[in-house]
Amino acid sequence: MTLTWKPNYTTGDGTLDEQHRRLFDLFNRLEALIENGVYDGPDVRAVMDLVGAELREHFRCEEGCMSRRRCPMADKNKQEHDRFLAMYQRFESGHAGHPSPDALTTFHREAEWWLLEHVCFVDIHLRSCTRPPSAG
Repeated sequence: MTLTWKPNYTTGDGTLDEQHRRLFDLFNRLEALIENGVYDGPDVRAVMDLVGAELREHFRCEEGCMSRRRCPMADKNKQEHDRFLAMYQRFESGHAGHPSPDALTTFHREAEWWLLEHVCFVDIHLRSCTRPPSAG
């Protein structure tokens, strides 16, 4: 499924929201490769390398942001990030840069599902920590 950014995914932090959009774009690029029967080679490797780099940078930024703003989901967020990175690393180490069609398709499907669930049910809690308290 193609990931489409929606306004209700916003966290209230422009940097994090832009990083989320880039992750959506990377997973959409990976999906396009899979749909075109490209499961291995330099294009897949380039996207997967970008996914890894972007995830690590985004997770670092987001965890820092949640900690600084005392977001009540900060611990859960970190646990989920660690779980996703472990899945990514298992995929990477298990395929030595040459994934099978089934392995790449499964990784992509699970990664997209995780990203949507994570943004919608964990990251959006940051919204309440980025807005000034309402008067009254």
